[in-house]
Amino acid sequence: MKVNTGYEDKRINIELIALIDVVFLLLVFFIYAMLSMAVQKSLGVNLPRAQGISRQQGIIITLTHQGQFFLDGESFELEQLVPAVSRRHKQSNLPVHIQGDRNAGLGPAVELLAELRAQGVEQVFFQVQDRKDGE
Repeated sequence: MKVNTGYEDKRINIELIALIDVVFLLLVFFIYAMLSMAVQKSLGVNLPRAQGISRQQGIIITLTHQGQFFLDGESFELEQLVPAVSRRHKQSNLPVHIQGDRNAGLGPAVELLAELRAQGVEQVFFQVQDRKDGE
């Protein structure tokens, strides 16, 4: 015996409007997440604190508390570091940021600054931790 339910002649409808809304929201979320990611090309160091420092893109040199220099995660001696940074600066015209550890000696940082200035790199900045961030 066949039972009639009333749905035998009806076709299945898939509502695409809700699916399109969900896909659009996912797309917007992933685009926003991708654009808000920052690329960090340096090592973690304990930066000194100061006020009024703006963060911007640049060539980042890291000076550790042992007095080692790093450029993009690769260790350099001062004699090899300065020509490499000078070349990059002339190609990209980006400023040079020195990320010096708080416990690093002043001597290596001043030597690096003097060598960079001698090579014609005038846009050299020291990166510090904003006092508001550390307190």
